[in-house]
Amino acid sequence: MAEKSVFSKIGTLKVKNGTYKKDGVEKNSYHEVGVLLSSPHASRLLIKLHATATSESKLISVFYDEGVELSLSRGGTANGGDIAPELDDIPF
Repeated sequence: MAEKSVFSKIGTLKVKNGTYKKDGVEKNSYHEVGVLLSSPHASRLLIKLHATATSESKLISVFYDEGVELSLSRGGTANGGDIAPELDDIPF
């Protein structure tokens, strides 16, 4: 019997690949390159990069810096008040 994974998808990894116009407003377009996976209570995080032209998909382990605590509750903040920016606000 296959073992059930304790990780669940909590986010999508995207890279900006251009811009387009919608209703006269310039918007960014993105290409999905992977997903962010979390164990229950965010005790472990993994990044799964999708396959590329030169390799199979890869899993990357994420290690917290000393003293970092992460809360994944909806509407909450991480790292004692840092708020994640909207995708359109990221300058890349």
